[in-house]
Amino acid sequence: MAETGAGPMSVTLLTGADGHIGMVLARWLLEHSDSELLLYVRATDDDERGAKREKLGALAGDSRCRVIYGDLRDADPFADIARDEITDVMHCAAVTNFAVDREAARAINIDGTDKLITFAASCPGLRRFGFVSSLYAVGLRNGVVAETAIDNSATFANHYEWSKWSAEALLHQRQDLPWQIYRVATILGEDNSGVVVQQNVIHNTLRLLYYGLLSVIPGDPDTRVYMVTTEFVASAIGRLFLDAGDQGIFHISDAGDDAMTLGAIIGSVYESFLGDPRFARQRILKPLFCDQESFDTLVESTSQFGGAVSQALDSIAPFAPQLYSDKDVQTNRSTEALGGLRTPNSKELLSAVSNYLVDTRWGLKTPERGNVR
Repeated sequence: MAETGAGPMSVTLLTGADGHIGMVLARWLLEHSDSELLLYVRATDDDERGAKREKLGALAGDSRCRVIYGDLRDADPFADIARDEITDVMHCAAVTNFAVDREAARAINIDGTDKLITFAASCPGLRRFGFVSSLYAVGLRNGVVAETAIDNSATFANHYEWSKWSAEALLHQRQDLPWQIYRVATILGEDNSGVVVQQNVIHNTLRLLYYGLLSVIPGDPDTRVYMVTTEFVASAIGRLFLDAGDQGIFHISDAGDDAMTLGAIIGSVYESFLGDPRFARQRILKPLFCDQESFDTLVESTSQFGGAVSQALDSIAPFAPQLYSDKDVQTNRSTEALGGLRTPNSKELLSAVSNYLVDTRWGLKTPERGNVR
């Protein structure tokens, strides 16, 4: 078992340090290790550098942190970093938009990762290379999904998934490096309280349902959906990064036996929504499940008129094919390595998040203290 990031002489290069996962991992590592952190963020001019430092907040001023500016699309984005001081690398930087085009996905998520791998391999004191991937890097496969490499027969719902699979493949080719891969499920909330800081496709879908703007929903009601909290992600990845063995793939996710189905999610959400008088008065019916072709027709027809509904459907569309692909995600390796650390109860988390979204109107208002249901 590797001993990583625990000594005072360790220096961890953390890319994407201003992203949602990057920032929480930086805070976790400051609390649980003695490592110095090089916070690598994308910035190309003084205004952007100032904005990034402001976003980093207290991290930028911490005595154990140094902010490094660069761009993964540059020919040599790590040229200004001293190779002999780096002991550990945590790669969080990525474009995570499901609607990303293929060129951008390749330039940042694949080529950017390749450049970082090359840099890491030239660091004489390298002990660990952690790569934050996605559970959906496995593509549109059904059935058992083990914590192993995915072959090239995989098909994908969007270019983001393809780029994450491709980046994983780059690491599989480097048996000389002490890498770990973390396949992260969809982050639903910050913790068990249900607070949401960064909204994604699930939150957008719930908003359409709440306002009665989605009479049909893509997917099979028996498809399992995997959801975690930011708190769990930070703790799980942090502990694996410091203590688990090399060249392991870890699912940062609830297991297949614990995940909620899409049908159960819709039922639970509506149960929560009915606790809100406004929603109850509207008598909004649950949406019907539809096939992929019908949903594609809906997206195409609404796009002609534009507006909020069209934008929301456009955010769902690139992920929709996954809602027809039921996965039995295995977490044996990660659960054992984490000493039994388990994800929050999915139904309780979903209820808390649903209540928070309703009470804050999806972040548009701040509820009075203590009024979040």
